[in-house]
This record gives sequence, C-alpha cells and structure tokens, in this order.
Amino acid sequence: MLRNCTKTLGLALLLVLVAADSDQMCRHLQELHNKLQFKQRVRYMKYYIPLNYTFKVHYEEIYRIKNTTRLQKQSFTEVDLKILWVYINSQVFKSILQILPRKHPSRRYVRSISKLFDYLRMEVRFMVMDLDERVEDIIDAVQGKDPESRRKDIKPKALLDNCYQVMI
Repeated sequence: MLRNCTKTLGLALLLVLVAADSDQMCRHLQELHNKLQFKQRVRYMKYYIPLNYTFKVHYEEIYRIKNTTRLQKQSFTEVDLKILWVYINSQVFKSILQILPRKHPSRRYVRSISKLFDYLRMEVRFMVMDLDERVEDIIDAVQGKDPESRRKDIKPKALLDNCYQVMI
C-alpha cells in the first residue's frame, strides 16, 4: 500500500514538470520513473559495476535534493529547478555512457534512460522560451564548456540515486 502511495505521489509530482499538458512528456516521465526503480538501479549500476568504482564528473552534475533547497533559497523558481533537473541528468547519463564499454551489461539500460532524457530535453526546450541567466550558467558548466570547473569522483549508482530522489 505504501509503495502505491509513493508511486502515486511521485507520478503526481512528475506530471507537474513545467506545467506540461503533453501526453508525450507524461509517457516519457512514466517510463523514466519505471526505469529508475531501486531494483533496476541496483542491478545495473551496482552489481554490474566493480566495487568502489568511481569516475570524475563536473561538480554541478551532482544534483541532489540539498542542491535544490540551496537554489530555492537563491530564488530559483520551481520551473528553473525542473529544467535544471532535466538538463543536468541528461548530461549525467551521457557521461556514464562514455565510461561504459560497448558490450557492458548496463549499457542498454543507461542508453534507454539517456534517450528518455533527450526527449524530455527537446520537449522542455519547446515549452520554455527564455531561460534565467543563472540557469544558463549552470547548464553551460554542466555541458563542459568550462574545462577548469571543479570535478569530483562519484559512483555511477549514486548519480542515478540522486536523479531518482530529486524526481520524486
């Protein structure tokens, strides 16, 4: 019963993303929610990856709940935070794909999630005409336009966990 309640709450929050009335976006979000379930994250990103394996990502790519709270205190709107969630996680999955070997068992799973984020990115881009300059600065840092930005070692599963936790 708790699982259904959590799922319903998560889906309700997902559907509010950028006040979308698009059926396509809702389908992508539902599919993303299903793919990021705990069992799949553990299976593909913990069991199939060596213990203590980390890789370097831009500091801005680590998008946690506490980051959203910090940004809210800096007067970012809810729409800005959702746009950042889509753009940052899109880049995170591209980074994970770059480190996985071609025949790795997790590659298909990560690629499917990456495609969902690409679709969400396209849909968000059409819905939002002008971005806040601060949001653009963060997106530029995440997309690697600043090679001198800080980097941090992190486990791939931790990035997926952060993505899911911020989503719900």
